[in-house]
Amino acid sequence: MAIIHYGKSVFVGNARTRRHRRRQPLSRLKLSIDQALGCEPETPPLRRAERIVQRPVTSRVDRAITSTHVNRSEPASFDNCCLPHVHIYAVR
Repeated sequence: MAIIHYGKSVFVGNARTRRHRRRQPLSRLKLSIDQALGCEPETPPLRRAERIVQRPVTSRVDRAITSTHVNRSEPASFDNCCLPHVHIYAVR
């Protein structure tokens, strides 16, 4: 049985970690250029989970009490009028 020795060039990891390691030097270079020029580094956009965390939190009791129902009275038309004897054909 042969023993396989892996050298330094072989990295055991998934595609995400390989991509991260490949992009690290470029990220450091961009940051050092921004610092040398005195510019603010651009902030990355928030991820979905971070946006959810930053939403204002209200309790369900407050939401139930302060729910605003707008009572709209729509004018009667052919699409929304009540037809007589519809209850006869209702299926239960």
